[in-house]
Amino acid sequence: MPSEIKKAEKIVETNPDSALHILKQIYPTQKLSDANRALYGIVLFKALTIKDQPLQPDSVISFSVNYYQNTNDQLHLAQAYYYKARLLKKAQQFDNATTLYIKALDLIQNSNYYGLLGDINSDLGDICSIQKDYKEALRKFSESMNNYKNANDTLKSAYKIVDIARVYTLWKNYTQAIIYYKKSLAIGGDSILRGQVFQGMGIYYYRINQFDSAKYFFQKSLQFPYKGTNYAIRCVTLADLYYDMNQFDSAFYYATKSLSYPATFFNKRDCYRILANTKYQQGDFKAMATYMTQYQNYSDSVRKIETQVKTSVLENIHEKDGTTTKFKSYLLLIGSASVVIIGIGLFMFFKLKRRNKTKEVELNKATETISKNQTLLRENLIRKIEETKAEKNVFFKKLSISEKEKILIEIYNQCLKLKYWNEFTTLMNQTFNNLIIQLETHYTDLNHKEITWICLFLLDVPLTDMVLILENQTGSIYKLKQRVAQKMRLSSTKELESVLQTISSKI
Repeated sequence: MPSEIKKAEKIVETNPDSALHILKQIYPTQKLSDANRALYGIVLFKALTIKDQPLQPDSVISFSVNYYQNTNDQLHLAQAYYYKARLLKKAQQFDNATTLYIKALDLIQNSNYYGLLGDINSDLGDICSIQKDYKEALRKFSESMNNYKNANDTLKSAYKIVDIARVYTLWKNYTQAIIYYKKSLAIGGDSILRGQVFQGMGIYYYRINQFDSAKYFFQKSLQFPYKGTNYAIRCVTLADLYYDMNQFDSAFYYATKSLSYPATFFNKRDCYRILANTKYQQGDFKAMATYMTQYQNYSDSVRKIETQVKTSVLENIHEKDGTTTKFKSYLLLIGSASVVIIGIGLFMFFKLKRRNKTKEVELNKATETISKNQTLLRENLIRKIEETKAEKNVFFKKLSISEKEKILIEIYNQCLKLKYWNEFTTLMNQTFNNLIIQLETHYTDLNHKEITWICLFLLDVPLTDMVLILENQTGSIYKLKQRVAQKMRLSSTKELESVLQTISSKI
């Protein structure tokens, strides 16, 4: 069995079908040593990834991760993290996946494992583009493209050119988008790549309202094979195009077709939006209500995904944790050295003094990094609220004021967990550096409503939205602000803003 696993490892990249055939004859039971079970998981998931098959079972790759965490085998540990992260990415658990991708990068960042580096950066680019962090997505795809070039993998490098063009399209930088699409057309490549190029060109022309060209490229892309969710994307975007052209039967057909292919919650939500709108235009209100229910279900799922912490934030936090760890190690070193310093007198006193200056610089850097991360967390949360509001505003234009207000309240409930105090306090403590813990410790008279107002205030929530969330009148919000100032023992509300900013950013 061990020899068969190693044989599969050697041929998996050139002949994944044969590798899978070998591996399926082997089961990672107690008959295998722990080392061979761990290697089995990596080779199996590598073969499944190359063949674009479902990554399973989870327990196999989890065993590999646990085993290699207790060895010095950095390459296999990085691979285990990578395949576990891919499994989480497919489950749309992007924050958990990102954490493992970052760990994998740490292990091989300065190595010549260019293929693996390219794969990791490519997946991170995908996540960033889904999270609408387009600047970071471009950086990741560019890094991935360079990694593949260093690995002499021309085809994968060509795929990243298409990804870069796609991100520029989503970012509405159409000048750069068409430049990269023309590059990808000139390269050629396999049929799957050609399909993705035509898919991207269709989205590009649809975004710039050239519907005839968009229709041409979408129809052409449907003739090519696909990987992952690309066929569903082609169908649902073509359905959107037909809807905008008032061709409702075609829109309904392609939205329905899209649902029969592998798709994300985002794709399925858009399908049901088109189906509901189409039936509304056709006067079939019963069918519209059915599709609306499905649309709302997938919208809820999308909102849960969108409230995950962004990749750029997780990377900054990871960087801060690394800085903090180094700083703690430095402090331990100083502590140990202090015993010697006391004994050797004045000479070492001056040496310690110089080290203290270095320590102060390190402390300032760590403090600055933590402060920056707090700002990123706050901005990320505000952006999630605004993006969710924008999405709803587009779909519910014809609703009454009261219906819009209900939806607005629901948006804040989803993004801030307002209905669940424990979840809300956890989120706010993470965002504002243990804000609620500090308030409840030092200002025990503050009630939940007043603490909620403080958090909304620090998130720059508009006054009109505060009125709805807190079920108050505009004048009552001002009185609530006065009560908060009094309970915090401030002379006036003018001091309140600076005090709250200080508490929320204090490290």
